[in-house]
Amino acid sequence: MAQAGIGPPTTFSEIKDKAEAASLPEGPLIAGRIGGLKSAIIHIVPGEDHTVHSSEGGNEHFSYGLACTQGHRTGMEDAHAVELELDPATPTALFGVFDGHGGRQVADLCAVNVVDAVRSSAAYQRGDVLEGLREAFFELDNRALACAEAHLAGATATVALVRGDRLWVAGVGDSRCVLSHAGTAQVLTNDHKPDDPKERARIQNAGGFVVWGRVNANLNISRALGDASFKQDKSLAASEQQVSPDPDIRAVTLTRHDTFMVLACDGLWNALPEQQVVAYVQRRLNLRHTLGAVAEGLVAEAMQPQRCAHDNVTVVVVQFNDAVKASMMTVGTGPAPASPAESGSAEDIAAPVTAPPAPRVEAAV
Repeated sequence: MAQAGIGPPTTFSEIKDKAEAASLPEGPLIAGRIGGLKSAIIHIVPGEDHTVHSSEGGNEHFSYGLACTQGHRTGMEDAHAVELELDPATPTALFGVFDGHGGRQVADLCAVNVVDAVRSSAAYQRGDVLEGLREAFFELDNRALACAEAHLAGATATVALVRGDRLWVAGVGDSRCVLSHAGTAQVLTNDHKPDDPKERARIQNAGGFVVWGRVNANLNISRALGDASFKQDKSLAASEQQVSPDPDIRAVTLTRHDTFMVLACDGLWNALPEQQVVAYVQRRLNLRHTLGAVAEGLVAEAMQPQRCAHDNVTVVVVQFNDAVKASMMTVGTGPAPASPAESGSAEDIAAPVTAPPAPRVEAAV
């Protein structure tokens, strides 16, 4: 089953109760119910849309919930992809988030094409998943560059592929994938920023410059798909251009301590630290919230006035059902809090462990 989300899909359930705003002051505003919990009233300006769209699904091995909102932007440039049966011969699933800039065209193209790009990769077909993901990123970049409508647009990309107890995560840009290992957040992606010495050197070697933390005083990430205007030197390989599509890829062997991961665009991570996100998810799962409701709740937390994510927000929460079974856990186990957790924010939740385990990342490329 494949799902490609191009902005907020109209088939998703809208989390909005307009009746609650009837007695409030005049002006554009919303009163949402997120996962059954009332969120803050947020005033919005013309063109913004704070409606949260959500979906969930799964099979024997994986369960997921996702949520997205246009938020404090006048357009939606995020997209996502979910494929629970990437390889019919093995229990392989793919999850991806794409954060567009300069338009939504490249993010949409990636969401629609990522499954085909991975499946058609020569490396993937011969069993090399890591190199298959790399080939898929370059193929997506080629398709984006060949699209005339996407000439001025680009997108970050974070794609996770899971097969049995193996997890591969590939990324360009500043979207992130965070794994919960025994309740401790492990970030499996790198933020690609122009000020990084390695990134700056490549940009300058390709004839560009970095000022104010931006490539050519424009783009605040140094790796992305699309962005044709930064890839004009025909004498250089794609990975050597000012903005590179070459992903960092990490591989991890999952254990019974690795029960879920969160993929999200920077709209979430700019508002909430990774450990708070992991603690929030675990607490809500212990309270028997569905994964869709958990994802909705994270979006709502990012949109709270005190955090006020000024961006689109897209979140995918993935539970590894085999790990849950192996750890003798089920969604809903665990003691209930003494005070009503439904009204608490992510800041109210303490990290569940005091001594984080050593990182178990097996490959960083």
